[in-house]
Amino acid sequence: MLKKKCLMHRINNLKQYPMKFNSLTIVILALGLIGFTQANAQNKKPDPQKMFNSIDTNKDGSISLEEFKAKKRKQEVKPEVLEKRYAHMDADNNGSVTLEEFKAGLAKGKGMKDKKKKEK
Repeated sequence: MLKKKCLMHRINNLKQYPMKFNSLTIVILALGLIGFTQANAQNKKPDPQKMFNSIDTNKDGSISLEEFKAKKRKQEVKPEVLEKRYAHMDADNNGSVTLEEFKAGLAKGKGMKDKKKKEK
């Protein structure tokens, strides 16, 4: 009888190990997933469409210089710098920036940043 109880106790203890192992595995996987998610969030690039829509306050499908300055002024960028950036994006010089021009301007801006990094 004593051997049977001891054996049953050991079997019950063995049943607990897979559960502990599974819980530990889940915790490790969860921590890894959290770390991966945070790393991806830091590398995530902003969506040009959303950026464009947030700047285009009158929703006419283009960004005027006034809209551009109004949005960017909150970031404490000098007006002269904003005007230069805007002129750089306005490829056809018609006084408004379309989504396509905006995307191209962002791509050019990224290229300029990469070029400056290489020069350093």
